[in-house]
Order: sequence, then structure tokens, then C-alpha cells
Amino acid sequence: MSLQRPVRTEPGAKVVRTSAPLSCGPGCGLLAHVKDGKLIKVEPGDHPGTGHICVKCLSAVKTVYHPDRVQYPMKRVGERGEGKWERISWDEALDTIAKRFKEISDKHGSASVGFLMDFMALLATDVVIGFTAALEGTFVATSGYGDSGGVCNDTVTLGSPWWYGEDYTTRFDNPGLCINWGGNPIYTDSFRWNRLREAKENGARIVAVDPIFSSTAAKADEYIQIRPGTDGAMALGMMNVILERNLEDKSFITEHTVGPFLVRNDNGMFLREKDIAGGESEKYVVWDTGADAPKVYDTSGVSPALKGEYQAAETGCKPAFQLLSDLIQQYPPQRASELSDVPAETITRLAVEYATKKPAASFRGMGCQRTFHGDLTYHALNTLGAITGNISFEGHTPFEMNHMGFITLGIPNLMPVMLMYDAIMKGDPYPIRSLWITRHNMVNSIPNFNKVVGELIPHLEFIVVVDPFMSATAQYADIVLPACTIYECDDIFYPIGNGSHNYLQLQQKAIEPLHESKSDVEIIKSLAKKMRYENFLPGTDEELIDLLLNSGHPSMEGITVESLKKDGPTLPSDYTMPHFGTPSGRLEFYLEALQVYEQELPFFKEPMEGQRTPLAGKYPLSLITPHPKLRTHAMFSNIPWIRQKDPEPLLEMNLADSQARGIKDGDIVRVFNDRGEVTLKAKTNQGVRASSVKLEEGWPPHEYIEGTHQSLTHETLNPAQQATFEPNFGCYDVLVEVELVKEVKTSG
Repeated sequence: MSLQRPVRTEPGAKVVRTSAPLSCGPGCGLLAHVKDGKLIKVEPGDHPGTGHICVKCLSAVKTVYHPDRVQYPMKRVGERGEGKWERISWDEALDTIAKRFKEISDKHGSASVGFLMDFMALLATDVVIGFTAALEGTFVATSGYGDSGGVCNDTVTLGSPWWYGEDYTTRFDNPGLCINWGGNPIYTDSFRWNRLREAKENGARIVAVDPIFSSTAAKADEYIQIRPGTDGAMALGMMNVILERNLEDKSFITEHTVGPFLVRNDNGMFLREKDIAGGESEKYVVWDTGADAPKVYDTSGVSPALKGEYQAAETGCKPAFQLLSDLIQQYPPQRASELSDVPAETITRLAVEYATKKPAASFRGMGCQRTFHGDLTYHALNTLGAITGNISFEGHTPFEMNHMGFITLGIPNLMPVMLMYDAIMKGDPYPIRSLWITRHNMVNSIPNFNKVVGELIPHLEFIVVVDPFMSATAQYADIVLPACTIYECDDIFYPIGNGSHNYLQLQQKAIEPLHESKSDVEIIKSLAKKMRYENFLPGTDEELIDLLLNSGHPSMEGITVESLKKDGPTLPSDYTMPHFGTPSGRLEFYLEALQVYEQELPFFKEPMEGQRTPLAGKYPLSLITPHPKLRTHAMFSNIPWIRQKDPEPLLEMNLADSQARGIKDGDIVRVFNDRGEVTLKAKTNQGVRASSVKLEEGWPPHEYIEGTHQSLTHETLNPAQQATFEPNFGCYDVLVEVELVKEVKTSG
């Protein structure tokens, strides 16, 4: 295994190659230096695409040996959130949990026992899922709480979730143009930024589209400041220019999309062979220009029409591309400009460049999907790529690649986190009355803080939190269990998110667990014994990882713990599959599944709390909450090195907005809407678009003077997204007002 840089060790120290699945998602490779059983430093590991790590991993020693770590099991002795705890033994903790889970299961049904965690380390995730299944409980999936608008559309348009759909839009060897839509990879994904930087060095032009002049925008060749939530309108305007100038890639549209498939006028569904010839065949039908008749699509001897209107099966029909073209006529550059605040000339120029300077890559960030209509935004971006042929098959990761199989005793009840609200408060579709929460800071991460602490938590009869620190969520627990850090346990990691890289890595234990902390795997296995599942997953962690690898997809064949130790980061093997995992095997910009919601084609909808809605008369500012550079949500906010660089939360405002409210740098302000409020310091920043304010997400409630940013957010669900992937809310669809606080409350 070759290293990218020389590794210098202290005499008597050893180096353990591991990875960081809990840092920010991409999974940086790490070299953990250990001397006399103690972690002494962490350096970048041998990982393709990166030769560095950020301050979050560089501060590992400060994290592992932090004095505020939870050191032993504790039970609550005061009111929830009051902060009164009593030390207990592991035996007492597990006995209590086993007893309460059984009582709640007997009273409300087994599904009422819920387990909530983030998907990162695969072994821990599968063990928790497996135990949930053994209890016939409910596993609450956390992927859809603001990050899933794009996932919803990629799943139906490309047949791959967003994290693999990203491969289709970015993986070109030598792109001529790269558009970075609504993301700041310099802050949040060094792997992606490395690819952008390399493309620029090879001659590509980089364009950043963002309401905020971010660090990535500063490095781009062109920055386009867009109105929040209107990226889709800009993309629709670009498509209008492309079609008006006949710059579309007709060959790609015909061969790789549903563009030639006929759509029935009477019901909006694709015309099938059974409609014209009887029988049961679901094969798609096109209009053959050679025979001037409807034909089942067959690339041999059929010349499908992309435009026109035809009669078949006693109804009018149009090719899907004709329907798209009809829609796109509604978005000339001037209208797209009025919607997005991007000049029409810019839209026109960029459209021509995108269609002609091929291949053009679209790096789609979290920002343009974290809106109530983020699925429509991605629908427009995917369709823009489709009609120009700017979709890559090279290096594409098959969407099943991470389906490695669960080490499980069955499949548990599965519930997206955004449906958990009604399950807890209303018992719909069934009650959840207890939660085991690990690797997730629910109180600080899911929307509408006041509803979470005021309505969700009081309905829960029992809460267990497993965490290395006393998080905002742990403050409301009944039992808190001390968790290992990533340096104190074994696991395996595959990057589920960001399209950063496709390497499988070991997370190897570097030191023994500190204090009385235990890994998720050890805790679950111990609880299983208490609940009389005596033979639940016998074997060491390494044996379980091998079992996980061997029980899954054929792309994992030959990969073992030993091979990963020897060879380091490993690409799962290739295998044959259709270009797209959609029902048609093609890119589906026309979506039958969303026809019932009248969202079969991409179009623009004003953000639910947009600046051009009536609510803006009361709350005129769009709240933008981007990811920070130095924290992962609340994680690392307590590390001294990081606090030196990022000491406190700030509300950043454009000078025009701050002056209109009599606010100066350093003033204390109150940010509020009908749901809640937060009080903090203000800072002027001309990189923030006027009529918007920026507040980096993740700060825990105690870091604010009063309130929390999550009290401003809402949990309104988009049913069209629920139909395609899972419920999702838009944390950028938030309007607020800001006022100067003339008198600050002080404690004591």
C-alpha cells in the first residue's frame, strides 16, 4: 500500500490506518498515531483524491480526550432537560432498558419501540437494524430531513439515489465547463472540490450559482448570485435557449431518454404495446417516421419521432420530448430572469456554453435541494443534462453497490424520520413510545425545535441516547450511555452521500475505549443478551464485518477485513447493469409516477416560504443555513482548537438589510417568525444576497443567547417527494424578520 506522503512517527509509536465516517460524510482516510496505548496525533491517510484532512480530524486528540466526554452510564433524576443525572452501572442501565422496552412493547405493540440513527458506519448500522428487526420494532431512517429533495428526483429520473445520481452529472474525465449549483465543497467536501480544481487546471471554466458568495464562488471563474430556491427556473430558462437554437443532443435524447416514447393525451401515461395490439405487453411505443405508424421501440429498423402529435389507441399522443418542448416555451430567458433574478443575458450565454462546451458537469449541492420543491429543482437540472447529452456513464457507480445485505433477523418496520412526528404525537400509522437514539442529535437536527421539545418528547415514555458527549438530545434522555469515538472501535465505511468517492474502507480501532465507553455493536449485543437473544450475532467485530461483506452484493466478492488491511481503500468490483435503474432503463425526464401530482415534467414553483409569497410581507428575509467549515452540525463545536476559529454563532446580513434595521456589526439581534426565535450577534457580509440572511447550521441551543435556529424551521411535508423516496421538508424555505435587541437579558 503506497502512501501519498512520508509518515513520520515518534520512537515507539505505531500507525493505524482508519477512516472517519462520522466527520462529514466523504470518509477521509486517516493515519492514527498511537504511543503507549494513547492517541497522539492523526494525519491524512493514503486515499485516492486527497492528501490532506481538515481541522475536524486534526483535532482528534482533543476530541478523544475531551474532559466533557460521557464517561459512564447515567439515568435522569430530574425533569427532562433539567440536567440532573445519577451515575449507574452498565448492568443497571441495560436491565432498565430491557425492562422498559418490554413494558412499552407489551402495552403499545412491538412497533412502538423505535431506533433512530444516521447511516454511516455499516457494521453499527446493520447491527442496530438487525436488533430492531429481532424486537419487531421500528427503525427510523434519518436521511430525509432536508437532504432528500434531490434524492427523490434522482431516484425516479436516473433510477439512482442522489449520492449515486451525482456520478451521472459530474464524472467526466475532461469537462469543458463545470457548474456548481448551490454547494460549497471547499467547506464541505474536499473530494468534490479536488475534482473541480483539477478540472479548472485542465482548462474547464468553473461557474458557481449560489445566493451566498461562498469560498467556492470566490475560486470560480464566474459567480451568479441567484434568488434562493430558484435554481430550477434558471435551468428552465437555459433549456429554452437550447431548444430555440436547436442545440439539443437529439441522438442522446433518442437513445438514452424517454424523449421518443409516446404519451397518451387522455391519461398522461406512456403508450404501451398492449394499448395498440392487445395483450399484456408493457413495452413502450414510439411513432416510427419511416412507417408513419406507432411501433414498439426497437433501435433496429425504427426511426422514432421526437416531435409532433399523432393518433393511436383512439387517443392523441405526443412524444415526451414534444411535451417537454411545449412546457419549456413558457420559460424564455426574460421570464426565467424575473423568477431567479439572474440576468437574461447571463442565462442565454451560459445555456449556449453548456450545450456546446461539452462535456459539461453539474455539481449539485445540498443548497438547491433543501427547499420544499427541491425535487423539482433537481428534475430541471437532470433534464438540462439530458437534452444536451451532458450525462456520464463513465465511472458510474451502480445504484445497488452499497446494498451489501443486512446482518439481520429479518427486516424491521421502517419509518422515515419526518413521519415520526405523527407516529409519536398522533399514533399514526402506529404509535412510537420509546426511542433509542445513536449517532444522531435529533433535538438539534430535525425541524421545528419548539414542537420537538414541546410535543414530541413529552409523548415519548422512554428515551435512550448513546453518545460520546452530552448532546442537546441527550439532555432530554432517561438513560445516557457512553459511546466510543471512531478511534476506539472497528467498523467499515462506504460513502453514502456526496458522490465523493466510491472506496470501501476499514475503520480500525486505534486505542482501547476510554472510561466505560462501548461501541454501538457491543452495546446492542449486550442488550440482546439482557432481552434473552442469547445468540444474537456471535463473533468478533472483524468476523461480523466479513459476514457483512460476504452476505451482500457480488461487487464485494473477494473483499475481506484482511484484504482491506493489506490493500487499503478498495473499489468494489464492476458488474453489468442497465445505464439507468429506471423502469425503462433510460433517463426519465417524463415521470409517470408523478403524473397524479401534475409534476411529470420539470416546472418552477415558488418556494413555499418564498420572497414572493404573501408571508414575505410579514417576514421579508430568506433564512439560509449552510453547512459550516469547521463543524459537522453540532459535532466539534466543543473543541478548543475549532472554537478559536469559529467562536460563536453569527447572523450575517447584507449591509442594505442591516442599515434598514439600524443594526451594526456586533449588535445583538432577534431573528423570528411565527414558529420561534433566536437571539445572537449580527455581522454584515456583502457576500450575502440582499433580502437574505445567513446563519450556519448546527450550533446547539446553549450556544445562542436565547432560542435556537431550529425553532425557525418547519416540518411541512411534500407529498410528491414522499411518493418517490420519502417525506422531506425544506429547511431553506424559511422566512424571518430581524430586529435589534436594545436590552440583553443576563442570568443571575
